[in-house]
Amino acid sequence: MTAALETNADLLDYVGRAAGPPRQSPAAVDEGMIRCWCQALGDSLPVYLDADFAAATRWGGIIAPPTMLQAWTMHDRRQAPLPEGPESAEAELMATLTDRGCTGVVATNCEQAYVRPLRPGDRVSSQSTIADVAGPKSTALGEGFFVTLQTEYRDAAGLLVGTMRSRSLRYRPAARRSEAPVPRPAEISANPTDVVGRTIGPVTTATRRYDEVSVGDELPDLEVPLTPTLIISGAIASRDFNVLHHDRDRAVAAGAADIFMNILTTNGLVGRFIGEWAGPEASLERVSIRLGAPNYPYDTFRLSGRVSAREQRAGRRLIELELRGTNSLGDHVTGSAEVALP
Repeated sequence: MTAALETNADLLDYVGRAAGPPRQSPAAVDEGMIRCWCQALGDSLPVYLDADFAAATRWGGIIAPPTMLQAWTMHDRRQAPLPEGPESAEAELMATLTDRGCTGVVATNCEQAYVRPLRPGDRVSSQSTIADVAGPKSTALGEGFFVTLQTEYRDAAGLLVGTMRSRSLRYRPAARRSEAPVPRPAEISANPTDVVGRTIGPVTTATRRYDEVSVGDELPDLEVPLTPTLIISGAIASRDFNVLHHDRDRAVAAGAADIFMNILTTNGLVGRFIGEWAGPEASLERVSIRLGAPNYPYDTFRLSGRVSAREQRAGRRLIELELRGTNSLGDHVTGSAEVALP
């Protein structure tokens, strides 16, 4: 029997330390990456894709989907490990957890707040701080520790453009593997050029008004077929090269039943779901999500939501949304969001 993990008393010394040096986006925000993200996730909101349409809106030009915030400075650990040194506590913490057998990692929570939309030409940098280490906790994946990072995103002038509080589980993989849907032959086309289960959102050109919305209103459901292509292209479009999201053999070896959707794609689909309801001139202010059952291939992801509150604050008309996304295994994501409507 494997010995239980020790308490986290020594790990709390990492709280409050910089996770690492600031990360600079490898390139400026650009329309090509925005388009790649939208094509991968089926998001067709015209302020992201249509320069002429966007120029005539309150934004005055193309903007990036807000839920892309994390992608701009995403660290590619295939190219280089986490930096080490006195201001690089995350690498030190990960080494400590690895020594305790916590070799698995999975994202569990993400809360993003958006100060202003990013536009082509913006250069983004991010700075993360270790906000919390909790555990050990017993989970379906195995025993481990929850690590929370607080990140600030700034433009080239040093002005804040957004924040993120993210939580991941660093765990000692259990022997048991989770269940996943079995692919049915009818779902798989023999034609390699056939895009199976592709769902592209409607081109939403009208923006919902604050006085058109009431507490209790339900958003139209969004149903997304979970193809391997969606899961892999979402990971690549978000610059997440973790093998668990595109290499089935490595994912199974890590205890999963198959590749599974990364949290950035889930967050992006939540953003698409809200945007198709709210419209191109609505302002997404905040999204907070918690992951549950994995989104595996050959299943269906269904997003639903309802208006839970309306509030006028500091001259802004804000709508609070409750969100839920399910698959055949149960709740994949639950959370909330805040949208400003004209």
